[in-house]
Amino acid sequence: MKRARITEELAYGSALERLTGGDRAPAEVREPEAKVSGAPGPGAAMIKLSVFLHRDEDAYLEALASTAKFSGGKKLSKTKLVEAMVRAFRRTNLDVRGVRDEQELLDRMLAQFRL
Repeated sequence: MKRARITEELAYGSALERLTGGDRAPAEVREPEAKVSGAPGPGAAMIKLSVFLHRDEDAYLEALASTAKFSGGKKLSKTKLVEAMVRAFRRTNLDVRGVRDEQELLDRMLAQFRL
């Protein structure tokens, strides 16, 4: 039976290095591209991401998913809703430089909707 080969980069990645101050230089942060596509192309690499939400935030996503289903559409997964939200924000010019707390981030995000 063939065994999977796990490299240090695959096992730890750069996130652990950023948290622990690893020996390597941190990855370069790129500015958002001027033109961002809506969805990644077929075969694009996906990662699994854990997100912690409050109960009311989870209930909101559930309500959105159910509303889609009971209004003649298809039930959307919470994952697909979050993916769509991320894609939508990628198209904005959200400036997060100098953000100090969650409230300031939320205020900047809401300002994007008022354009």
